[in-house]
Amino acid sequence: METKKLLLTIVTPEKTVLSDKPVDSVTIPAFDGEMGVLPGHASFVLQLKEGLLHYKEGHHKEVFAVLSGFAEIHKDKVLVLAEAAELSKEVDEERARQAYQKAKATLAMRGADLDLDSATAALRRAAIRMKLAEFRRKHKP
Repeated sequence: METKKLLLTIVTPEKTVLSDKPVDSVTIPAFDGEMGVLPGHASFVLQLKEGLLHYKEGHHKEVFAVLSGFAEIHKDKVLVLAEAAELSKEVDEERARQAYQKAKATLAMRGADLDLDSATAALRRAAIRMKLAEFRRKHKP
């Protein structure tokens, strides 16, 4: 008997990051905390917060950094509509660290022409990319 799978799709405004990938489980960073999804999950829509999205396929695990958006779970399909999503191996830890420092410095200056929303978003994006790089380093096969 074949075990049921979820079909995971991750889409950003720029591209489809993952399309109908058969997986065993998905963990989504939701505003109210992480949410685990298995085949047969009730239909659900949730708001994403920046964080790490994990999926498992057999013994293989993969991790993405996702930034805000929504996820829809419906009939064994998980659709993630994220502002941005990056695969763990795509993140350069040193560049993420530099971007974080730059974003912190920009926020600290608080100039009259500072776009607070975009500066805060840049800081959050850099922080989650650093978290992803740290996760990859700790969980190297």
